[in-house]
Formats: sequence, C-alpha cells, structure tokens
Amino acid sequence: MYSLPYIFIILCLGIAAIAHQSVISNKTKHNITVFCYVLLLFFFGFRGFIADDWQIYYVAFNQCSTNVLSFNLVNTVDDWIFEPGFTWLMFACKSIYNNYFLLQFVCVCINIVLLYLFLRKKIENQAFALLLFMCFGGYIMMTNLLRNSIAILIFANALQYIDKRKPITYFLLITVAVLFHSSSFTYYPVYFLFRFKYNKWLFLSLFIVGCAFFLSSAKILLPIVSIIFGGDGSKLQAAFEAYSTGSFEEGAKLSIGFIERLITGLLIFCYYKKLQAERKDAYLYINCFIAYFLMTFFLKEFFILSVRMSTLFITAYWILWADLVKCFHFKNNRLLFIGFITIYCTLKMIGMTNIITSDYDNVLFGAKSYQERLIIHHRSGDDK
Repeated sequence: MYSLPYIFIILCLGIAAIAHQSVISNKTKHNITVFCYVLLLFFFGFRGFIADDWQIYYVAFNQCSTNVLSFNLVNTVDDWIFEPGFTWLMFACKSIYNNYFLLQFVCVCINIVLLYLFLRKKIENQAFALLLFMCFGGYIMMTNLLRNSIAILIFANALQYIDKRKPITYFLLITVAVLFHSSSFTYYPVYFLFRFKYNKWLFLSLFIVGCAFFLSSAKILLPIVSIIFGGDGSKLQAAFEAYSTGSFEEGAKLSIGFIERLITGLLIFCYYKKLQAERKDAYLYINCFIAYFLMTFFLKEFFILSVRMSTLFITAYWILWADLVKCFHFKNNRLLFIGFITIYCTLKMIGMTNIITSDYDNVLFGAKSYQERLIIHHRSGDDK
C-alpha cells in the first residue's frame, strides 16, 4: 500500500495536534511544534523521485551549467525554461554539490522556513496547522510544485502587509515570488481586492452562484476565448493545451472535493462573525477562500488551470480551518473536531497517494535511481 508512509505522517501530526491542544506546558508545546517541522523536513527533504514533476526538474538540473561566465542573464535568458529566481537557486545548488537531491532538500528547507514564519504568529497549535497544510495543498506543493510552492508561501507572508497598508513591502515580496513562478503575477491586483471586508451575504451569493455554475453543464469561457483567439480554436488549443487535460465533466461533478468546498464555504458563512472576531485580519483569509472557490468554480472548463490557479490561494484553508476549531466553546468538542479532521485528512491522503508514482523512498536509506523511477512512471501511465 503506497499510502502507508503518508498515513504515518498524517497520524503523527494528528496525534501531535491533539497533544498540543491538551497540554498546558509551553515547553511541551514548543517541543511538539519543533518535532512536527523536523518530521516534515526529514520526510520531504530527503525523499527520492516522488510524484511526477521530478522528471522535468532532474533533467533541467543536469543541463544547468555551473560555468559562471556562461551563466549570463542577458545572453541565456531566452534559453531558460524556468523563472530567474529558481534558475539562480538551481545554479547555486549545483555549484555547491552536483546532486539533484540537494536542490530538492534546499527547496523543502525554504518551504519549511517560509511556512514557519507564516504560521508562528497566526496559529498557536502549529501541529494542527501543519496537518491542514499536508491535507490541503501541502503534499502537492512539497513534491511537485518546487517553484510554485516557494511563490505561494512568499505570498502567504506578504498578506500581512495588505492589512498593514504597506504596498511597497507587499509588491516587493510579490516581485520576489514572480522570480520563482510567473503565475504570481496574479497576486499583484490582490492588494487592491483583498483590502476590503466583504459582507457575509455577498460571500454567500458568490458561493451559491459559483456552486450552481460548477454543477451545471454551461460553457461560458471556452466560447469567449475561442472568439478572442480565433474561430477554429487552433490558437486556443495552443495556448491552453498544458492546462486543458482532463474532461469537462471531470472537473464539474458532485465529487468529494466539491463536498469539501461546500462544507468549508457553509462553515465560513455560519461562523462569519466569530471568525472575524478571532483575528483582526480574518477578512484576508476569507477573501483568499473567495478567490479559491471562484478560481475552482469558474475555470472548470480548463480543469488543470482551475486547480493550479486555485492552489495559489490555498492558504485560506490552513488558517480558517484552524480558526474554526476555536469557534467551539467546549474543549472536548475542539478535540473531537481535530480528531475528525485527522480522520478526514488520512482518507484524503490515501486518495492522493495510493498510486505507484507516490511510492515513498528516502535517499538516506537507498532510493530508486532516476532510470528505475522513469520506467515505473511510464508503466503507470500505460496502465491508465
């Protein structure tokens, strides 16, 4: 069963979250938090060729030149397949030690540091926050989204400057994020859109319309974009080929993912005032969730695009679900809620990782070679 190592991590985080919620000693809570971060660092930092995108990054790393004279922004930028920030990081890692696994480890270290900087002042029970992170986007970010994960976590740390009304700091951080993934251009207008506290009824109206559109068979974007790009759709095909994989019906159906978003949206609506009372900047994460479900629901015609764009705002889940725990008055109810989330996260992780491409190995204990993994990956593709 390929999911077993991931189930172990989820259960460790779940038990740690319940323990953190139960103990009084600050020292014990601190030790629990440190344990959780070290666990994720070890598990993902020393992983082998897991999931899918290592095929791209491994080849790019081996092709990266360590000759400083040839590594010239002006002369070689047209040949880069990645953004400058990630390319420079790859160059630096290869200059230190010519081993792809160092790049993976450094990327995970950066993610862990950014995640800690974001969560440390937001969530007291960071073990629970890390559990939510793993379940909602974290697994994919740590294994597949080497570039985008850094950009998303930079954005998460930049959000505070919207509340503080510090546009220069915010835009500087987003510019750094753009250096790692071009999709971060999406974050520039966010500063102007997320500044406002939107009415709960507007939230509900947008959510209902989004759900209705998602479940319907209506196609709005494809005809519009076809007109813009040309009547025969050939240019449309070229522009969206990488993101239109998966059928139209694959995205728009009554799935577990949709039910998850539905429950999350309804809970946010029901506890709207309590969530806003929990933290001064709660509106930022509610707005993040609005952006998340709008991207998911209204981009359904481009299934992969909707997943990639909505992931940019996955931060909402980590904060809002953690704050929902505080909405329960009695301690036992909070513990039951954390227990329920742990069970759900376990089941969700099984669904995500119970495939051969997620078969876990660790470089410290002997990982399969690139060629071995490539053969396995190709066979898994042939079996689909």
